[in-house]
Amino acid sequence: MTGIFAGSVLLHALTAIGDFWRETVASSHLAAAARNCTLARLMIKWLDAPPCRMDGTLSYAVAEQSGAAWIDGAVSGSLLARIWHRLCRLAAGSRVFAWLFAGGVTGVLLTVLGLYAGMDWLLRDVLAVPVLSSLWDELLMVLCAAWLLREKSRPQSITEPRTTVLGYFILFFLIVGAILIGMVSPFLSVSIAGYRAECQYLLWYFIVIRLLRDDRDAKRLYATFLVLAILIALHGVYQYIIAVPIPSNWTDQAEQSVRTRVFSIFSSPNIMADYMVLFAPMCAALAYHAKKTSHKLLAWCAAGVLCVACLFTMSRGGWMAMAVAIVVFALLVDRRLLALLAVAGACSLALPFVASRIGYLFTEDFIESTTRAGRSARWAIGLEYLRNASPLFGYGLGMFGGAVAMQNRVYEYVYYFYLDNYYIKTLVEMGYVGLTSFVLMLVSLLATGLRSLRRCAKQVTRSVYVPTAGIFAGLCGVLTHCYFENIFEEPYMMAIFWILAALMTYLGTFRKETA
Repeated sequence: MTGIFAGSVLLHALTAIGDFWRETVASSHLAAAARNCTLARLMIKWLDAPPCRMDGTLSYAVAEQSGAAWIDGAVSGSLLARIWHRLCRLAAGSRVFAWLFAGGVTGVLLTVLGLYAGMDWLLRDVLAVPVLSSLWDELLMVLCAAWLLREKSRPQSITEPRTTVLGYFILFFLIVGAILIGMVSPFLSVSIAGYRAECQYLLWYFIVIRLLRDDRDAKRLYATFLVLAILIALHGVYQYIIAVPIPSNWTDQAEQSVRTRVFSIFSSPNIMADYMVLFAPMCAALAYHAKKTSHKLLAWCAAGVLCVACLFTMSRGGWMAMAVAIVVFALLVDRRLLALLAVAGACSLALPFVASRIGYLFTEDFIESTTRAGRSARWAIGLEYLRNASPLFGYGLGMFGGAVAMQNRVYEYVYYFYLDNYYIKTLVEMGYVGLTSFVLMLVSLLATGLRSLRRCAKQVTRSVYVPTAGIFAGLCGVLTHCYFENIFEEPYMMAIFWILAALMTYLGTFRKETA
């Protein structure tokens, strides 16, 4: 790579900028001032604060009494328990199934969660069993909650309270949504469906943070996510090679150089891009975490495949989200990646389809298209509906801008469509009260991520700092993409997002440091 750009203007410019910054007196003075200012000291003190403990509180006492001892006895002697023990004996002769069952029921549940997107595609689109395809994720959530309750009820239980500030902000958002149902619900059934779509998958955070027991569970969940993401990325690259047919409305007539957009098992290229954004930094993190050179090369190749698959989705919002994720990861782990990102971006612009997609943004045709029926027009219409309803409390959950509204077109005079901006969609449906609680929850998520990174960095081994940074970078990328798409309208994307948030919190807050 260095030989290709040796002597180029780009390389000289980057080198000059780096030399100037290292040698300038201002850089050291600015850094010292930033470290010593009052705000920086307060931030460091807050980041270094120990995790909150809830032992002895009323909520912990309720949780302690929530599982009776008879649950453990009933489960141990049930038909399901006998089937489980039989499966474990049969799996002993297979490496794959022995690994699957090695972590017990908790390990199997975490593996299924790591395969969440694949399971959803298999049950909804391939098998399409009428009841199972629509309820499997709710059944899985109930099963995980029941297993946690059973584990809590065992006399030798090693479970501990895991209460976080982020958990309280999630609960606050759930309560605000429930209150808004009572205040603004012109059609109660639609409002309840909207509340379910907005809030149900947040519950995965509370479940997963309690399912994780040790490093083995964390590695299992992390690795399972990445294996599926790599397979999906390879499938996306294959789709680009064969130029898989796509609907005509996925591209504009002015973009003739775009021959296809990859989507793999997902409903749209935008969701595919977002899935790649989540896991590309996590793959790159393995390259820094691995000890063997062969493992490092394999991790870099995997990260490259995910980035290429994101490129082939032709999703401009996905490209921006990937750039944000890489920048965050670079700032946290290795700032040399910023130069690599600049070179990769410059090379990408030489590709016809990238130049077409980016260049189209600066044409009169795009401006006319977006103001007539594009995102700008849709956002303006949504905000107008909000002003005509109640700016403070919103138009009503499930009433406009998302999948629930599209499935329940209750007003004949309303023009229904996807708003393609999850924040504006939340604002229109829940008003400024709901949006404020939603933003507070996301700010708490980012703060929890920073605190997790700070604690990982202070550990003796720092063994999980880089993987935690990879998760945090991916989450930042998704939040960026939500400004351009209704990413959380896909249930599995919201579920995966909050599962990863729980994994990040566990690594930085509840993990016991080991060699």
